[in-house]
Amino acid sequence: MSFRMPNRNYRCFDTGCRGRKRSGARSPGDESGAAVIETLMAMGMALITAAFLMNGLLMLYTRSVIQYAADSGARAGALSGGTASICEDTAERIISSLAGLYQDSTEVDCDRQEALTTAEIAARLRPVFPSLGPSWSFTMRATSVTEPVP
Repeated sequence: MSFRMPNRNYRCFDTGCRGRKRSGARSPGDESGAAVIETLMAMGMALITAAFLMNGLLMLYTRSVIQYAADSGARAGALSGGTASICEDTAERIISSLAGLYQDSTEVDCDRQEALTTAEIAARLRPVFPSLGPSWSFTMRATSVTEPVP
């Protein structure tokens, strides 16, 4: 046998507010719906933080690709029979294949001397989300010992 009290407002049992009807207005202490707003604000901040991190990581990746291109270009130009144009072509080919999306501009300059071959790349990277970060400019330099021509 279950005991059930019909049509009883249990919130007002102690205070005796049985006969009052609730109006449509919320009371000053009512916080219903606040969790939705707090969740949306937290998700927005998490999204912006993730975008910042992604932007930074992609720029660091592109920087390492440009360093690899400078190293490879210097090595290719330093080989026996290599030239400065081979150095530049190698570096530009690597940059266009691996970092073409995020680069704004790159200038490859190779100098083949009798003792050393130097590759220098001046790069400017654009952010993935332009409103979330500035462009980044830097110069990478790599040298390699030039092989003598037999």
